[in-house]
Amino acid sequence: MNNQGETTMVAWDKAKGKQTSSNERREIQRLTLGIGDTKVRLLGDVMPRYCYWVVTKEGKKMPVECLQFSRETESFDNSAQDPFKEIDDAIYADKPQFSYVCNVIDRADGQIKLFDLRSTIYSQIVDYATNPDYGNPADSEGGYDITIKKEKTGPLPQNVKYSCLPARNNSALTDAEKALELYELSKIYKRQTYDEQKEWLLNNTSYFAGDVSDEFKPAEDVDDLA
Repeated sequence: MNNQGETTMVAWDKAKGKQTSSNERREIQRLTLGIGDTKVRLLGDVMPRYCYWVVTKEGKKMPVECLQFSRETESFDNSAQDPFKEIDDAIYADKPQFSYVCNVIDRADGQIKLFDLRSTIYSQIVDYATNPDYGNPADSEGGYDITIKKEKTGPLPQNVKYSCLPARNNSALTDAEKALELYELSKIYKRQTYDEQKEWLLNNTSYFAGDVSDEFKPAEDVDDLA
């Protein structure tokens, strides 16, 4: 199985809580959960992030990573610089949210997809992964499929419940599955420096007053921030 590259991910059993080899842009397929059951096989490690949700000048709502949160340790360093700490609470008072992403095989079509996990799903998978009776579900030899059930609990869009059920038997990935090319999470979810993030916010949002020099080019296009 192709390596994901950076040390910005966490192994499932250690967790707490579009680029191809030819350098052509790879179309990203994302897993969506419909009402009912979705069966997946986790691949590789999970990338934890803590994100602010901002509204751009074009009215697009986007996640921007909190720079005080460490992907590697899943902990906060309050001494790290964070542009959002410089914004008045009257302008931006929304609470950031934890965000998790990993590669999966969608058992419905056998395709590699990116899976953006809700905290409730993440915590259930971590419970299984850290339980010695189950172990790491992403292990290529001793891992197992997971079925995620989405149920409606009321009339509103947010009235849903998620539950995860591991397969009864562990199973090794096939040779073909081991050869599948994973999405490089550290490239898709590039982490900005303080200066890059501050300038991006100045260029693309109205949270800070003042003009920005045209000389600066943001590290990421708006469409690349996810």
